[in-house]
Amino acid sequence: MPLVDMPLSELEKYKPALTAEPDFDAFWGEAKRESSAVPLQAKVVPVDYPAKNVSVYDVTYNGMDGTPIHGIYLVPNESMAKRPMPVIVKYHGYTGRAGRPQDYMHWVCMGIAVFAIDVRGQGGLSPDYAQYPTGSAPGWMTLGILDPSRYYYKQVYMDCVRAIDFVCEREEIDTSRIIVSGNSQGGGLTLAAAGLDDRPKLALPIFPYLCDFRRALEIYTTGPYAEIRNWFRIYDPEHEQEAQVYRTLSYFDGMNHAARVEAKTMMAITLQDTTCPPSTCFAAFNHLPGEKEAKIYPDFGHEGLPFHELAMMRFVEKHL
Repeated sequence: MPLVDMPLSELEKYKPALTAEPDFDAFWGEAKRESSAVPLQAKVVPVDYPAKNVSVYDVTYNGMDGTPIHGIYLVPNESMAKRPMPVIVKYHGYTGRAGRPQDYMHWVCMGIAVFAIDVRGQGGLSPDYAQYPTGSAPGWMTLGILDPSRYYYKQVYMDCVRAIDFVCEREEIDTSRIIVSGNSQGGGLTLAAAGLDDRPKLALPIFPYLCDFRRALEIYTTGPYAEIRNWFRIYDPEHEQEAQVYRTLSYFDGMNHAARVEAKTMMAITLQDTTCPPSTCFAAFNHLPGEKEAKIYPDFGHEGLPFHELAMMRFVEKHL
């Protein structure tokens, strides 16, 4: 098996020091207080869908800055799921979108509701009303990168927590049985949501992005980490602001959030991944303090893992 990173025996022990600043928890505590002061004002509109055992809804709710965040919400009918029922909140990969109702029917068949959101400004229907104080490289990775309070992912992470707020307002949902899940960027958002919020009971990240930024920028060969390199090429070729860039990124680093996750976690890691290198995923996994399981796929890279859906279903069946 070719190596794109460390040997597996080293990956299993790789646990770099956390980079969280002393005010990390205070920073996010204030962000959550700001967010909780803004009403969701969720709009839930039924969608005509030919599968009769599920109700499908188009949803928008306010981000903390007033950006309307879009999602799709699937509720199995009462013959499939007793009320109140569990729910899985889904976050998508970079540039992607929430997906289509049929993408989630395996969860509906388990009697689990699904809420999948469009990340602001990316490939779905959520715009981005935030304004950023400095120039950026094309993409989203460097929007506001010199100031953690103005960085793009601050609003995104709060959008993800507010998605949990939405499902907790629904009378058909059992708020003691919330799952968060996603792949790549969605995996990083899963760790952030579960680290910032103790309501999720299970977390299912797949090769999480946004983890161990310094290592990622040393070893990636494909994917959007290149946007940060491009920012330096455009705005700071001598890296005079490198310390500030990494300080900002530390507030959003998945390994710092992983260290605060209370949910039982199963993480998928592929050993041929050049976009979210295996060591960056292990950096987060090895900092998870609670019950956890790693599913290692040695011959796969940054790609779809349809077989892993069954592993996640069995994990949920066992633990929820």
